[in-house]
Amino acid sequence: MLNETCNFEEPFANTIIHYVSTSISIPMYGVAFWILIFRSPTHFKSYRNFLVSHIFSGLLLEIHMGMIWKVTIVLPIPIMCSNNFIAEYAPIVFQFLPLCLVYTGTSIISLFVFRMEAVNVHRFEKSILQRLVYLIRYGFFVSIVVVLVITALIYPDLKYQKEYKTKMEQRFGQFQSYMWCDNCFFFNFDSTLFRYFFNICAIAVVLGTSSGALAFFLTVYSINSVKSQLSGKTKKMHRNFLISLVISALIHGICILVPLIGFLWAITLVISLSQFPYFPYILTLIIQEHGAASTVTMFMTNNLLRQTFLRIFWKFPASSESQIQNLQSTTMN
Repeated sequence: MLNETCNFEEPFANTIIHYVSTSISIPMYGVAFWILIFRSPTHFKSYRNFLVSHIFSGLLLEIHMGMIWKVTIVLPIPIMCSNNFIAEYAPIVFQFLPLCLVYTGTSIISLFVFRMEAVNVHRFEKSILQRLVYLIRYGFFVSIVVVLVITALIYPDLKYQKEYKTKMEQRFGQFQSYMWCDNCFFFNFDSTLFRYFFNICAIAVVLGTSSGALAFFLTVYSINSVKSQLSGKTKKMHRNFLISLVISALIHGICILVPLIGFLWAITLVISLSQFPYFPYILTLIIQEHGAASTVTMFMTNNLLRQTFLRIFWKFPASSESQIQNLQSTTMN
């Protein structure tokens, strides 16, 4: 058990923002799941399953960061501290974060590959570029398995940091008493295994991004191809689904990579952010809540989902409902 010296107070404004954002995002997830599972058209079933899995990954990440881990980054000292009922197990709880991020990344790649396969459903043979997508995706799967294995192995580097914290204290200045407890830890870049962990994570990001991007360009090429057997309405539907997916993927990429880069920048450089006291909390909140933002964006940009939502909650007239039926009739996947 942690003693009282390990407790610390978060800024009151951050606590308010956390509860407000959670009270908004959780109902949004609930509505999204309800529409996708119970109100989406039958022709939308296959793609719907991928969307449900993807949205669930965002909910899982929010629960992990905001309720289970409840992490606080105490800049200008780049240390991560947990302040909840299982804070003493913070290193173990952190080890579930890569799993959540892997789940999110895998679901996004699966959506791009699904869209690529949907527009090429009439082709009997896979092109060389399609095979390349599958090959790169296979490399991504191998890399994330290695990431998850090393995640389990770096526990001692997260748990036993007395010497590393002493070194960091000499670099960043005197620590608060709670920072010496097990609920606070650094990314231990003195550890060779930890450096391998970060390098393989970077490789996994490159492979995953390459696979999704190539699948995206193949989808665009197939939709615009003169040899395509898709009707005009079906092409329009595929373009809309793809645009919605790209916007959602960009939100994930920006809202995960930018805060992580900002945090690594804080580790690399001795910086003072006293004039921006809420900067670390904003970084954490962006990662935590980006899944909800992605879900809302998906419903705003996907015509079928938006029309279904409006028909249910705003009782669209028959003309709008007929448009939805037209979309359903052209939705083959």
